[in-house]
Amino acid sequence: MPIPLYDGQRSPHARKVRLLAAELDLPLTRVAPDFQKGELRTPEFLAKNPNGRIPTLDDDGFVLWESAAILKYLAGKRPERGFAPSDPIERAHIDQWLFWWASDPEAAFTRLLWEKRIKPFLGKGGNDPAIVADAEATFDRFLPVLDNQLAGKDYVLGKLTIVDFAIAPVLDIVSFVNIDLARYSNITAWLERLRAKPYWKDA
Repeated sequence: MPIPLYDGQRSPHARKVRLLAAELDLPLTRVAPDFQKGELRTPEFLAKNPNGRIPTLDDDGFVLWESAAILKYLAGKRPERGFAPSDPIERAHIDQWLFWWASDPEAAFTRLLWEKRIKPFLGKGGNDPAIVADAEATFDRFLPVLDNQLAGKDYVLGKLTIVDFAIAPVLDIVSFVNIDLARYSNITAWLERLRAKPYWKDA
């Protein structure tokens, strides 16, 4: 039975979940709340996710939010695929990169998205140069770490893991906030490998 996923077409965080579900052949039923109509702030939705955000998963009454947690949960549904390893060292490496990504590069992307795209869209004025400069400096500091990690590897941890699905959907659209990946040859080659997957464009 398909699992309901509350998501949005343009959300890279929701896309992480759709991509992993496609890789694992886990059917989803997509529910798209209209944020412009306030549907993320209704009592019904806030009862599922008190943050009023997507993605949110509702698997037969088990509700889960935060994309990384959802990725780990879905991986556990297909243990034979090896995306939820039992080995503690493998799990620790996965968690290390998930936490690293969420703490700095992804947080910088969120700040840039707010300042450069969402604030103007909502009519909240121009961007704050100090916030933009700090976020761009974060990318300059941390993207070389990822680029070095990918040297000689097809995927972040050598084989395909949920780490790739956690990171790539954001970097796939990072040009939207004027971050150029051209100088990171390992990252760009890795993204091209992922984009070549048959479900990547449609998920």
